[in-house]
Amino acid sequence: MDVLKQIKSDLLKVTTELISPCSYCTLISTDPESKAPIQCTKFSGSSYPINVNAAACLSCREYEKPQSRSHPRHAS
Repeated sequence: MDVLKQIKSDLLKVTTELISPCSYCTLISTDPESKAPIQCTKFSGSSYPINVNAAACLSCREYEKPQSRSHPRHAS
């Protein structure tokens, strides 16, 4: 069972790195057992995020778009 937990944890870390440029992602849980670890404002339709699973998050592909300099999360 420990191997499965480690794999889930590693996959969550990789997903976190992959989606980090997304301007709609507001928070990613560190709990690998969470069914919906990502808080997203795009799917909520408002400024209040909803929890989504990794498949939904990755399917919108916003993480692939160029980063906006005006977004506070990406400010240098």
